Amino acid sequence: MVRQTPLRIALMAAMFPVVPAFAQDAAPAEGLTCGGEPAQWMGGTREGSDIATAENVLGLSLTSSAEREPYAAFTITGEPIEIRLEAQSSGDPALRLETADGDVIEENDDAPGTLNSRIETRLAPGDYCARLIPVGNPDMTAQLQLSTLGMEPLLSAPQSTEIQACTPQTEATALAEGSLSGHLPVATQTEGAVTYHRFTLDEPTSLRLQAESDLLDPNMVLFEGDGRRIAQNDDTNGLNSQLDFPQGLAAGDYCIGVGPISAGVGTITVSASELNRENYLASAHRRGEVAPTIGGDYPMQQLEFPRDRETIVLQDGTAQWLSFTLDQSTMMVIHAHGTLTGVDTQLTLFGPDGAVIAQDDDGGSDTDSKLGPTLLSPGQYRIALTDVSRNGVQGSIRPVTMVFQRYLPAD
Repeated sequence: MVRQTPLRIALMAAMFPVVPAFAQDAAPAEGLTCGGEPAQWMGGTREGSDIATAENVLGLSLTSSAEREPYAAFTITGEPIEIRLEAQSSGDPALRLETADGDVIEENDDAPGTLNSRIETRLAPGDYCARLIPVGNPDMTAQLQLSTLGMEPLLSAPQSTEIQACTPQTEATALAEGSLSGHLPVATQTEGAVTYHRFTLDEPTSLRLQAESDLLDPNMVLFEGDGRRIAQNDDTNGLNSQLDFPQGLAAGDYCIGVGPISAGVGTITVSASELNRENYLASAHRRGEVAPTIGGDYPMQQLEFPRDRETIVLQDGTAQWLSFTLDQSTMMVIHAHGTLTGVDTQLTLFGPDGAVIAQDDDGGSDTDSKLGPTLLSPGQYRIALTDVSRNGVQGSIRPVTMVFQRYLPAD
C-alpha cells in the first residue's frame, strides 16, 4: 500500500459525477519523461496543462496494467500555487506526485472514507508528474483531475462523524413502534453515516445496546429524550460498541446516536436486546473476564495431574476454560503455544476465590503466552485461554497446545 498523507479530505463521490470532459488520448509530453517513461499532458499540450492559468479543472483518463503504471504531466508558471490532485476509479487507485527529475513530493492511497485518492500541496513553478498506481487489481481505468483549491473538487466533501446531542428536534428513526419493552430484540442497519434512533420504555428494562460493523469502528452515545447524555462506548467487543444496563433503564424516552469513529465505507447494525443476569454473565465468561462458578454448567475442561501435563485446546475466538486442583503447594509454569495456528494467546489464571492471580499475553515466544513460575497454594484453579486477535468473537477453530510444568517441594 502507498503511504497516506494526513489531509482533510473526502468520502467517495458518486461513481461518475458530473465533471468536465476528460482527455482520453492526450498527446505525449514532448521533451518530458516521468520515471523514464513518456507521460501525457493533462491539458493535451504543455500550454494547456498550466493549472496556474487554466480557467477550469484539468482532467485525464489513465489506464494501468500489470506492465504499466502510467504518468500524467502538468506545469505551473508564475508564482507558487496550492493545487489539488485527485484520482477516482471503481478500483483502488493511489497517486504519487513527483518532480520532472523523479523526486517524490507526496503520496496518497486512500483519502478518508474512500478508496479514491487526493493530494493537496503547494508547488513552485515547474513541470510535474502524477503517477497512477493500482492497488490490488492492476487493470484499472481512473479519472485524474487537477485543480486549484478554489475550483470544484472531483471527490465530495467529507461527512462529519461527530455525534451531536439528540434533542426532540433531531431527525431520528424509531427502533420500534410503541414501547421497546414488548419488541425485544430489535435491530436495524445503517449506511455508516451518523444516525439517530429513538425508543421508549414503558417500564424499567434491563437492556443491551450494540453497534456492530465488519468494516467500520462504530461509536455509540445514549441520550435521554431531552438530549441529556447518559452513556457512551466505542470499543467493547473488538471495535464494536456495546452499552449494558443490567440494573435496567427507567421508563421514558431515549435516543441512540451511532456513527463511525472515522469516515469510511460500510454499514453499521444497531440493535437492542433484553439483558438478564444469565446472559450478562455468559457474555463475560465468553470474553474471559469473569471465571465461571465451580461446579456450574458452563463448559470447562477438567485437568488431572500428572496425566494432563500437555493438552490441545480448540480455540474458536471465545475464552476456553480449564480447571485443575492442587492438593499441595506447587510451583507452576503454564505455556500456551498458538503462533503457528494464528492464535495470539492470552492466559488468565483465577484462584480458588475467583480473583485473578496472573495474566500474560506475549510472555512466550512470538505471540505465545507464559504464566509463571508462580507458587500456588492447595485449591481449585480456573484458566481462561483467549485469542487477543479475535476479542471474544466466535469463528473458525484453531488448535492451541498448552503445557503445564509443576515443581513440587522435595520430601
